[in-house]
Order: sequence, then C-alpha cells, then structure tokens
Amino acid sequence: MDRKALIQKRKSIPDRSEKEKAIVEKLLPFLKGKRCAGYVAVRGEASIMNEHISYVPKVIGETEMVFMKAENLQPGTFGVPEPCGTEAIDPQQIDVIVVPMVAFMKTWRIGYGKGYYDRYLRSFDGLKIGIAFDEQEVADYLPHEHDIPMDRIITPTRIIE
Repeated sequence: MDRKALIQKRKSIPDRSEKEKAIVEKLLPFLKGKRCAGYVAVRGEASIMNEHISYVPKVIGETEMVFMKAENLQPGTFGVPEPCGTEAIDPQQIDVIVVPMVAFMKTWRIGYGKGYYDRYLRSFDGLKIGIAFDEQEVADYLPHEHDIPMDRIITPTRIIE
C-alpha cells in the first residue's frame, strides 16, 4: 500500500468544501449530546471540527496517543496541531471518536502506518467513526492483525456500517 500516493490523491480531491459539508451533515446526528473526540485536519484530511468535538489527540512518547481538550493548540509531533495541556481525558469519558484515514476498505481504516489510533482504539469502548472522501476507497486492502475496524465510515455520499 503506497500511503504517499494515497495522501497525494486525497489532497487533489475536487469540490472539497461541498464534500466536507456533506460529511459533517451525516456525522452530526452521531455527535449531538455525546462526548466527542475528533482531529485537526492536516495533509488533505476531511475537515470536521465543529462545536461538538471537545477533544483532539496528542502524541506522547514514541508509540502512545491521548486525547485532551481541544484548546491552546500548537504544532506538535509530526507538525500536527495538538493541545498544550498535560491532562489527558480517560477513554471511558469519550462516547464517540471521529478518526481520519488515508484510505479505507469496507469498515477497515488505513492510517499513516504508525499505529497510534489502532493502539488507542484497542481499549476504547465507544463509537468509532472513520471519515473519508469516496475517492479514498480502495479495493485491495488486507487488514493486519493489529488493525481496528471502524463501527462506521462516513463519506459525502454514504454511511458504511
């Protein structure tokens, strides 16, 4: 799987603003009234930040990621905006995690390859929603043993369960 090529393809998706609005419209019913974690879009990811997203990830150490209040964001690991705080939220205090992806097949998420989300999601009991553009779907991905499937993947045109 050539992740660099997939990221380049994602960056060149046309009509992004309209497609992101369609994704957010489908996503909102899953977020309302819930404690939600999301992400700050980078490298062509679909932008989904809204008033319902209270927590974003922060990388700590070589292999671990935690979620913290989405405030006082500064460039952190890999240049991704992260909270400056030190107080992580307990995963049991999060109802929904909205997860970015490089590509997907069915409900399998293909990430950047470092495994941060897979490790975090292993102990997460809430709803896992992957976010992607339809153009990010691939047909030939063989999931790895450590991969964690999403409960749903939301694209501008579909909700895949």
